[in-house]
Amino acid sequence: MASQFHFPPMQEYMLENGMRVVILPDHEQEGMVVALQLPFGRFADPAGFEGCAEICVGLMQKGTETRTYEQFSETFENRGATLFADLGEEHAMIGIKMLSRFKDELFPCFRDMLVAPRFDTRELFRLKQEMITALRAETVDPGTVANRHFYHELAGSSHPAGRHHSVQSIRKLRREHVVTFFREQVIPDGCTMVIAGDFSQSWFSRYARPAIEEWKNAAKRLMRVEAPPVAAARKAVRLVEKNDLTQVSLVIGQDAPGELDPLRNQIALANYIFGAGNFSSRLMTRIRSSAGRTYGIASHITAERRFGAFTISTSTQNRQLTEVVEAVLGEFRQFHDKGVTTEELENAKRFVIGNMAFQLEGITNLVEKLLWLYFYNRSTAYIERFEEMINSITLESVNEAVAQRFDPERLIFIGVGRRTEIASQLAAFGPLQLYHFKDRLR
Repeated sequence: MASQFHFPPMQEYMLENGMRVVILPDHEQEGMVVALQLPFGRFADPAGFEGCAEICVGLMQKGTETRTYEQFSETFENRGATLFADLGEEHAMIGIKMLSRFKDELFPCFRDMLVAPRFDTRELFRLKQEMITALRAETVDPGTVANRHFYHELAGSSHPAGRHHSVQSIRKLRREHVVTFFREQVIPDGCTMVIAGDFSQSWFSRYARPAIEEWKNAAKRLMRVEAPPVAAARKAVRLVEKNDLTQVSLVIGQDAPGELDPLRNQIALANYIFGAGNFSSRLMTRIRSSAGRTYGIASHITAERRFGAFTISTSTQNRQLTEVVEAVLGEFRQFHDKGVTTEELENAKRFVIGNMAFQLEGITNLVEKLLWLYFYNRSTAYIERFEEMINSITLESVNEAVAQRFDPERLIFIGVGRRTEIASQLAAFGPLQLYHFKDRLR
């Protein structure tokens, strides 16, 4: 970053109900952001009822016990306020952006949404229909099918990462399932709320804090729902038959470090060099740009607290499958055996440092970044000294991380396409498991 970033003055409170509240008064603009982070996500879905967390967060925004969805929406829209929500695998965030002059009217509505949502059966039906429609579209998308099979192979059906929403699981959900999930998971204990923008300390102490403290825990939070790490013990190859395709969609990957792994930053830099850096990455320059074997190819790291996965995704003409996979394997083996170069690492560092600066622009981004820090139990120094931390990472540590965390002999290969044209090619890379794209993953 051009100059060292410093968070504005903030105060932190631990309330008796177990919630952490962080306030950042800032009077430069007449705006406020209030965001609550909850320590659950999709991984908290009860087995067989996948989609419950998503529906719960969605219904929380569809009215309260004292306001219908229409009344609730009009309250915010007529004052230029916006609700926002994000559901991850292990955490959820729900918040409001508003003009500060409406805070006395809108903050209680926001609190009621958290404490006493309406759970209207008509809105539940609409949400379920929307999710089912989206799922039906996903089941014919070869990239989505490939990713689902990859995570199922990597983690198994008993692991949260190996379980996925389905039309069947959504249809099974009833109002009572969602209400039970809400009562168990949407409680103040273990949550973090950030209030930032144009308000005073006295307003928080007199008005906001008492309202938050009135929110009592309906039940004791049993545990933080997070996925354990996994390790693919062997190479695996799956062909998912979808005979209307003229190209094959490929996902190749394995387990990777989670966010809390001490080598997480080294792996992130290495992945940028290998396949995440768009046209500057090795995969793009050597497989797409130079050889012209595919329209696009990239690698990606998924990192939850402890669980992580590394994937390479691309598509190519059926006849070029063997050539593309061999080229990817060649690059991956060289990446594993020889690591990255000094020049590549310096370019990656510049990108990561510059990208962090963009993530800190604006009050909403600032709030989201604070919640990210608290979720991973990191201090603000992690961001304020980010440039120094990234620049201190050595070439040796990056290459050691790559050698330790990746193994070309434990890769999982998923191909979605026309069986008659790609089966023999995929079988060359290991014992072939055959599926149909309509098969339910159990």
